[in-house]
Amino acid sequence: MDGFAEQLFEQGYARQYGRNKLWLLRELSRWLERQRLEAADLNEKRLAEFARERSRRRRPLRGGNRATLVHFLSHLRKVGVAPTPIPRLPRDAKSRLERAFVEYLARERGVCPATIDNYLHEVCRFLAYRCTRGVLSPSRIRAKDLNAFVLRRAQKVGAKRAKLTVSALRSFCQFLRFRGDLKHDLSSAVLTVPNWRLTSLPKSLTPNEVRRLLRQCDQRTATGQRNFTILLILARLGLRAKEIVLMTLDDVDWEAGEIIVRGKGLRRERMPLPRDVGRALAMHVRRWRPPCTTRRLFIRLKAPFRGFSHSETVSSIVRRALARADLRPPTTGAHLLRFTLATNLLRRGGSLPEVAELLRHRHPDTTALYAKVDLNALRTVAPRWPGVRR
Repeated sequence: MDGFAEQLFEQGYARQYGRNKLWLLRELSRWLERQRLEAADLNEKRLAEFARERSRRRRPLRGGNRATLVHFLSHLRKVGVAPTPIPRLPRDAKSRLERAFVEYLARERGVCPATIDNYLHEVCRFLAYRCTRGVLSPSRIRAKDLNAFVLRRAQKVGAKRAKLTVSALRSFCQFLRFRGDLKHDLSSAVLTVPNWRLTSLPKSLTPNEVRRLLRQCDQRTATGQRNFTILLILARLGLRAKEIVLMTLDDVDWEAGEIIVRGKGLRRERMPLPRDVGRALAMHVRRWRPPCTTRRLFIRLKAPFRGFSHSETVSSIVRRALARADLRPPTTGAHLLRFTLATNLLRRGGSLPEVAELLRHRHPDTTALYAKVDLNALRTVAPRWPGVRR
């Protein structure tokens, strides 16, 4: 209990709020004594029993109380008092092969949990489709099996999901080649779903609209200054939302004027720190960021003080800022500012290789989307219209 109380203090909870949490835990302790249980016996099932008994006495647990109990159980497991539960695999990973695939995606490829969940779902469907006649040996998978499943899947789902199926199967083939189950990499043999994303122009804001977006942040408050810094980083460096979430205090090299970006696939890349971004970061860290134990650069400003749990938090900051600035672009996520940076760079005379380097694209095809914005370059390759003089 003392360790948990100290943790509440470090996370910035007010004294009265922390006292209410400890009173609830004292009630939990008395319930354990009546049940002849100890702290080591606590788990999610025991907490549910405690909640049901409280409801029978017309004292149901509220949302904050439930969160307190879950938080306390996590604390007990962290200090070794309560046993750690067996980790649950995403969705329906049952076989040893599927478990190894999940581990490969997480450790070797650095894939995020949501993508792992989606890939595993498609691979499980493929294995169920291919194993109708018995146990399947990975070495017996052929290109025709993969393509037959893609064609069947494409008839039942939309184009976007079919593309995900192709990506999952290609990653699965690379995994089997990595393990030595396949002599040849079959990932290139999987059918390609037509990609129509290059038929539209990238959605972006004008430079004046970006300035309007930044001006609506009230930098006289902690929340406004934090959000201004996040928006400025997105607009000047073109970072992804997840890269903002993972940024730590140690990633800013003040002497060298650089910032380390934790990108896709566990990559770490150094980028120059613009002067205005560095000034906003320094103001955020020295004046507005509350003291806490986490090393995350951007954190919640209400207890518990900890980093953002999901990249959607950054996108919601962008959406709220767009609404306050009375801007209504077709897309409203954090990626909008990434598109804007690339588009405005091309309109000012930048080249596609410069855009690819700034956005840290691995493949030139990813940058090809912005080619249609470079009107000067397109005029040099556009054929003359019959009967019209240049």
